Amino acid sequence: MQHQRKNDLLNSDQLRSVTIVLRMFEEDLRQMDTWLDERQADGILYSRQLHLTPRQRAEARNHIAAALGEITVLAEKLGLEPEVEDAAGLIRGQMSVAWANLIDSQTKKLKRYGKVHPEVAKEIDPYMQRLAHIALELSSLFEKHSSTPASPDAENLTEI
Repeated sequence: MQHQRKNDLLNSDQLRSVTIVLRMFEEDLRQMDTWLDERQADGILYSRQLHLTPRQRAEARNHIAAALGEITVLAEKLGLEPEVEDAAGLIRGQMSVAWANLIDSQTKKLKRYGKVHPEVAKEIDPYMQRLAHIALELSSLFEKHSSTPASPDAENLTEI
């Protein structure tokens, strides 16, 4: 008995939905696999750690491998192709959201949470404004430069 093809199993909206769910799950699995490498993420305002025994890590990796195997088989069965994402577009989006959040964290907007100390505008707003400006600059930078592979000497060709 021959396997049914995607056209026989799902309509285009159903296929799109399944594809999105599988892609998001794969991204989560691969992120989890990175965290299993015992690399700590220590930032200024956060620390991300994963405390597992070697046995738990091995078991998690087995589950991840099994899930990725299932995704591979199902993707082949449904004729799904990888989607190439432009990382520059993702960065632009993240920086635009960061800009808006930083702007909303200035004195005028903080009043919605209660009375604001008179020194906040002088002590905090300048930092928020500079950070918002940097986020906007980063967004703009990644708008001008897509993440399309460039030759190693590309910068030398564009700068005069």
